[in-house]
Amino acid sequence: IIYAFCYSISECVTQIYENTYFQGGDLTTVITPSANYCQVVCTYHPTCLLFTYLPAAWTKDPAKRFSCYLKDSDTEMLPKVDMEGAVSGHSLKQCNIQISACSPDVHIGLDMEGKIYDVTMADSYQQCQKRCTNENHCHFFTYASETFHNASFRKKCFLKHTSVGTPTSIKVLDEVVSGFSLKPCQLSEIDCQMDIFEDQEFSGMNITSFLTPDISVCQTICTYFPKCLFFTFFTREWQIESQRNLCLLKTSISGIPEALISRENAVSGFGLLNCRKSFPACNSRTYMHMNFLGDELNVTYTKGHRACQQVCTDVIRCQFFTYFPLQDSCNEERKCECHLRMSSNGSPVEIVHGPGRISGYSLRLCKKKASTVCMQHSARTIRIVGGTDSSPGEWPWQVSLHVKLSRQRHLCGGSIISNQWILTAAHCVM
Repeated sequence: IIYAFCYSISECVTQIYENTYFQGGDLTTVITPSANYCQVVCTYHPTCLLFTYLPAAWTKDPAKRFSCYLKDSDTEMLPKVDMEGAVSGHSLKQCNIQISACSPDVHIGLDMEGKIYDVTMADSYQQCQKRCTNENHCHFFTYASETFHNASFRKKCFLKHTSVGTPTSIKVLDEVVSGFSLKPCQLSEIDCQMDIFEDQEFSGMNITSFLTPDISVCQTICTYFPKCLFFTFFTREWQIESQRNLCLLKTSISGIPEALISRENAVSGFGLLNCRKSFPACNSRTYMHMNFLGDELNVTYTKGHRACQQVCTDVIRCQFFTYFPLQDSCNEERKCECHLRMSSNGSPVEIVHGPGRISGYSLRLCKKKASTVCMQHSARTIRIVGGTDSSPGEWPWQVSLHVKLSRQRHLCGGSIISNQWILTAAHCVM
């Protein structure tokens, strides 16, 4: 282990390199309709820092058209090779306000291929895209126009999905329009299921699993994982030790859990992709008495766990950290060990419970925005407990009263009528 007293701050790099191929560092290859969407995929991939995209006009090897090569590098850069037609660029993980999974663009003359699970008639591609947005399983769509060469396919809307959320291949085809679901744009009209079910396990098809410190992180992962619709989290009190802190991502054909099974110390809920509010793909909370294990990137010294979290955020490859505040881990300046770590899937490979450790995640995917104010500030200092900024289309004067803030168990609704005053039903406060 190298103990360092300084670290390099990673900056937002938006530069695009035309006719350039990044050599080496390959993680995986996906198929995307544009370089912009390739960059979005790279941004949300846990370890991708760089990408190279081969567009529709690529002539050297037609079979590789639309290929999006996701790449990583210890130095955050790779050798550039001149390659006509190739487009390369950087992940936007460090770019704050530019981070978004929303892709409203449609692609004329392209057929994005995947598993077709529903075919309906539609009057326009806009209507088709809306159907895709309002359907739980739909990742993307293809619409055949009324002038399509095969009359039997005209004005038909093909809803599609894949295991990774991107097309398996893309074909150039006249008189079709393809695009993605607008769920990440907060335009879904499906119910936003924010209820949390304590001591309940959701039955469904398990997609994969991660280790997470709490249900909130589990829900965030489910929200941004392509096929996840709902999840079950086993707490640290779960009876099977090897399954503690396990986050199970699930789906089903119907789109809802097949059954609710009573399980003590299991907590279940739904992904939040259908919500009209944007939930960032990051987790700002820190966790006392937990040690997040993973690949060690570096060990530096900071004064406090929040400073350690900021160091992790500034180092683009850092995904999570553990701070050691015990005296034998601190130097003469009272700065203590800050362990910067990562893994292939962005989550700890093991979570160890015990005193003297504070852990948390990088804030690199926390999209920043200007705060909104629905009333004038009081001359007095007001402490706001919990809650998040409202989004356009929401009702910022409406509130939800909870039995347990940590579990978001809704008790009653209410309305803000003035500073520090909420109007609600009498039985809610008795």
